[in-house]
Amino acid sequence: MVDEVLASALRAQGEGGVRALGLLRDAHRILSGAGGLERPGEVVEACVRSAADALLKLPGAPKNPVGLQPAAKGLLAAVDAFGASPAGHTALGRRALAGGPGWEPVAEAAEMLRGEIRNPGGRPRRQARGIAERLTGLRLGTAQDKALNAWGALYSKASGTLHGAGAEEDRPTHLYTELLNLTQELLVPLPGRAVRVLELAALTDPGPHDAAELARWTDPRAEAFFFRSGPAPAWLGVLDEHAGHLLLADEENGVWPAAPFFEHLNTTAPDAARPWLAVHAEQLAATGPAVVDALLRLALAGALTPAAVRSLLPHITAPALPGAPSGQGGFARRLAARWARTIPVTSRDGDWVVVAEALLTDAVDAEHTGHLALEAVLKRAHAAQEATEAGSVLAPGAERAAAQADLEVEEAIARQNADRLPDRDVAGLLRELTATVHPTPGGEGGAFRWARAVRGAVAGLLRRDVEATASAARELVFDVDLDEVRLGDPAAFTGPRLARTVLDLAAADAAASIPLAERLRAWPRITQADAHLHARLLAAHLAAHPPRTPAPHTVPDPGAPTPVGAAGEEAGEWWDLAVDATVRLLTGRPTPEGARLAHLVLTTCPPERVEGLQRQARAALCPSPAAAELEQALPAGTTHIDGTVEPLASWLRVWDWSPVLTAPLLEGFGPLLAAVRHLHPAGPPDPRAAQPPIPLRHTVALAEEELLELAAAAGPLKAAAALAAAEDTGADGYAIVLHRLVEADPAAWSADVPAVLTALNRAELGAFYLAATANTAHRPGALPAGPAPAARAALHLRRTLPAPAPGPGQPSSTVALFADQALFDLLTLVWRTGTDLAEDLTPALEHLHTLATPLTTPANPPPAPSPDTTVLADDADPHDESLAPAPAGNLPGSDPAVRALGCLLEYAAAQVRTGAPIPGDVLDLVARALAARGGEEALTTAIGVALPFLHRHATEFTAAHPGLYALTPGRPTPAAAWMYWGGYDPLLLTALGPRPVLDAVRANLPGADRHLAHTLLTRTGDTDDFLGDPQAAWTELAAPPDGAPAASRLLAALAAHTPHRTRPGDTPPDPATHHVLAAAARWWTAALDAGMPTGALAAAGDFADTALDDTVWLPLARRSAAHTPT
Repeated sequence: MVDEVLASALRAQGEGGVRALGLLRDAHRILSGAGGLERPGEVVEACVRSAADALLKLPGAPKNPVGLQPAAKGLLAAVDAFGASPAGHTALGRRALAGGPGWEPVAEAAEMLRGEIRNPGGRPRRQARGIAERLTGLRLGTAQDKALNAWGALYSKASGTLHGAGAEEDRPTHLYTELLNLTQELLVPLPGRAVRVLELAALTDPGPHDAAELARWTDPRAEAFFFRSGPAPAWLGVLDEHAGHLLLADEENGVWPAAPFFEHLNTTAPDAARPWLAVHAEQLAATGPAVVDALLRLALAGALTPAAVRSLLPHITAPALPGAPSGQGGFARRLAARWARTIPVTSRDGDWVVVAEALLTDAVDAEHTGHLALEAVLKRAHAAQEATEAGSVLAPGAERAAAQADLEVEEAIARQNADRLPDRDVAGLLRELTATVHPTPGGEGGAFRWARAVRGAVAGLLRRDVEATASAARELVFDVDLDEVRLGDPAAFTGPRLARTVLDLAAADAAASIPLAERLRAWPRITQADAHLHARLLAAHLAAHPPRTPAPHTVPDPGAPTPVGAAGEEAGEWWDLAVDATVRLLTGRPTPEGARLAHLVLTTCPPERVEGLQRQARAALCPSPAAAELEQALPAGTTHIDGTVEPLASWLRVWDWSPVLTAPLLEGFGPLLAAVRHLHPAGPPDPRAAQPPIPLRHTVALAEEELLELAAAAGPLKAAAALAAAEDTGADGYAIVLHRLVEADPAAWSADVPAVLTALNRAELGAFYLAATANTAHRPGALPAGPAPAARAALHLRRTLPAPAPGPGQPSSTVALFADQALFDLLTLVWRTGTDLAEDLTPALEHLHTLATPLTTPANPPPAPSPDTTVLADDADPHDESLAPAPAGNLPGSDPAVRALGCLLEYAAAQVRTGAPIPGDVLDLVARALAARGGEEALTTAIGVALPFLHRHATEFTAAHPGLYALTPGRPTPAAAWMYWGGYDPLLLTALGPRPVLDAVRANLPGADRHLAHTLLTRTGDTDDFLGDPQAAWTELAAPPDGAPAASRLLAALAAHTPHRTRPGDTPPDPATHHVLAAAARWWTAALDAGMPTGALAAAGDFADTALDDTVWLPLARRSAAHTPT
């Protein structure tokens, strides 16, 4: 029979629901034995059909849903129209297209469809779907759509009686029961069924009928709630057999409701979850990015094998869908990279290698694709800029077009960075490839079976990158010393990192005594892309691992290159490769790797190879110039050499290589070398050491890296002296340099602040240094002598600078700004730590008062009022906005005057901590500043942050200045600033008064709702004394206008401050917070009893994740849902 919960839900739907309720009750009376009917079964079925009709016409159902019959009829009409022609008729009576051999099967299928449209069902399902989506406010998914198919089946069976079919035995009862179940699933809200959801989740031995019950659910929230509730592992087998679609992803919405269930199973029953995931991972991933991310999170937890992750690769590296949020594609890549980097080495196999290679291949391709896309955007931006700057009169909209082009560039850069694998992940994957082939000695893992695959992958990645790089750009990209490249270093291009990985892997192979031929087996791939780069790599590896053996009784040199095996065959192979690489490299500009190998080969060549080596090397260089040729190319008096024309360009190549060439190779080049040395007395640079590129622009003369090295080697005083001696000493750019120097070693730089200031010898550098010192004062070991010496030095420096700027908000010099910043921060630290400034205290306070005094003068003095109209600011009505001074532009928070006032308030607090009273001159300054500039936001913020302190320790002052406590929407006040910036203080909130606080919540004053919620939940003894009766308080707050949103905001704040449920493994809630849960339940109950308007309880759903007991939460949730349906 229809219970009261269902009856209430039906009545809530209006006339259609009431009609359906009456029909259902009539059917129940007949089934219960009511007499007087000759065919009771058919009457019951008619009632069921009519009730279903009434229900499927409730609000939300489509008026003209597309069902099977309309769709089929439309298709048949199109087939008939397409098939009409003068040609003969088919055997089925339909015309066929002449010359269309494929038409006959289409016509036959159409005839079959004509016989199938007599069984409707799609229309009721779509009607039920519309109603469900209206009630839940959610788009239904695949599982709910499947459950709603029952409406079509029911409708079809019930319609049979109306169309002349007799009622079968027990069918009326079955249809009646089925309609009751379907109606309950469709109309009863989630809170009314939450208990049943939890009961099912708690089952340890579910059966097929339980799975069938889940499959009937039409509310996606119920499905999600069930899977989040940690069902027993037995549910996996039951659902897989009887309702497998519930375990799969929702293809319609692109989500996977069962993901939390598998996360739970992975920790409680991994042997059950992991085989299922291995079979279904690829099918799940095809649903969309959200499901791929969920699978990768499971992989990180160990639920997926490398083979399963490999099956996800097409979805991980797929381009982001059009309109997808920025960074969506990059998130899956980052998750996959994290999995590849963190999976135990013992679990890595060939599939893992494929995954790592695919992620790196995608990163390489993304870099080059991104460069091309950005280049196209930059061209458009450049064209727009040129159009803007063309002519003296701008075309209409030209400036806007240029601005939009700049914005497009910024968005393109941000999108590329968000969607690609970050550099740190690329470096991590490359590092893991080598670490997997050769694990750390003593670590996990042994010989890696797929080492050859890793070598091929690394070489293939480098080849792919080189081939994607334009030939003209390769010299720039690889213009580095490959031996100096480190994977973790910031890099503009991926290519050098890949080259470094090739070398690192080969070096690890050599250390493991892998034969040279096997080490270099995959390197021909690189040769096919760039023979010169291959020769450089070969030179770097061979030079690092020469075929040397130590002489007898010789102590090995730990800094010498690692020798390879000295067997004759391997040594001969090494020399063949080394000579060939050296000769190839001598034909071009010297590189550091080639120069190191050339020096090694030319100075240690075995005697039997010397003659052939010198012959090939001379051929690779060039013939020495004759005297006449040299005179023509470099005539006497030449002051400039053009090294781009032949044959001088080839001769100069010998000059570049000369530091590593032997005397026989330089024979005949003496006059050339002497002529060039005459122009360059310093001689050629050693090509074995890479020459750092000279920047085209720089902001300061001294390089930050050099100063860091100097400070580390010789101490901060030496680095400070170098800064003082720089040609551009005192430039603003040194503010950043000093910040990074101090940040690198705060303890060393702050050990003797006066000495460092003396070494810097300039006020500008001193101000920059003190600001950096104050900024790092919180670091361990900083200011070992305490903050007093640094504060004294900052005070002395600041007082030597010119007088302060004329007034608040006025510009000041860079040096003064940095000096002020350092002084305020250091003095605050002095007072918070209780440090004694001794004789420097008075000058410090005088300086602060001098800086803050301009606050006592109005920014724009108003006309002098007459005696009859004079009103003191503190005597005025705080709610009278007409008396608020018009601010002359908000003071910036870093204004020296405002910072000085804040510093003085910190001093006053320090005095109170020592037992002394608040200095009267500080309170007087605050009073005069309020009177002059009480409407300026920065001033009220500085005072508002200190308001809790003033309220407790300056009661006479605060009582004489009630404007401190005013809460006027749209007008800056100290109390409003405290609500926005300050910490919780129930005592101060109580002083503001219940009515003003409620008004502030209603006006949506920032922070008012969170402060009130915290007070209501934590003050259990006198909370009701503050707001009075809770129910009356809710009624007052929710009064129109704007009352319902205000009540909802306060309810949301209460939920946010209520302890939340813990996840498995987390620390349980503190028992001391139980009174907070009780207070939350009391105020939620009072809100329900207050009779507030619809919408006032819209935030009640926020309590779903709180730690309220289910016996408390469920009744309140039901009542809230009935009051404000979601």
